[in-house]
Amino acid sequence: MELLPLIALLSLINTILPDFIRNYLKVSRFWKTSRADGRLWQSEIDAAREELENVRNAEHSGEYVKAIKTLRAERKVADAEAKFKSAKNIDAFKEMGIDTVAYYVSKVLLALILIIVSILNRSTPVIVIDLRISLAPFTGLLSFPTGVYNAISVPVWAFSCNVTFRLIYNMIMKRDA
Repeated sequence: MELLPLIALLSLINTILPDFIRNYLKVSRFWKTSRADGRLWQSEIDAAREELENVRNAEHSGEYVKAIKTLRAERKVADAEAKFKSAKNIDAFKEMGIDTVAYYVSKVLLALILIIVSILNRSTPVIVIDLRISLAPFTGLLSFPTGVYNAISVPVWAFSCNVTFRLIYNMIMKRDA
């Protein structure tokens, strides 16, 4: 495969894939914790609410006793709901962590592949431009490791593809938002 489309394709994938993983794939869905924990918390909340209703409906020896038992039952319900919300927040935090790690791993992996391709082909020019077209002030910079006059090197091509695709992608995303 030629270097020009290979590097362009790797740059395009490096631009699109990490955001796709973060926004649409949601890798954390594959590491879901069991729903038994949620059912356990919900049953505890239901039991506390039932106890509160029993206290409110029961006849007591006095208003003071009824008020104290009601407060204790309400506190039990509030504690159970707080524990449930805390468990949900911890699960959401874990999912966010998994998605963030997947995002950065994909970005690093694709960048490493691009770097390896650049290193292995550093002396090969991607494009050799006709001598009639002058790249006068940038000739040495654009063809740096190759040593070929009027050529575009692999690192320069990879950099320009990454920058171009990122700019186009950001422009499209801002337009859609």
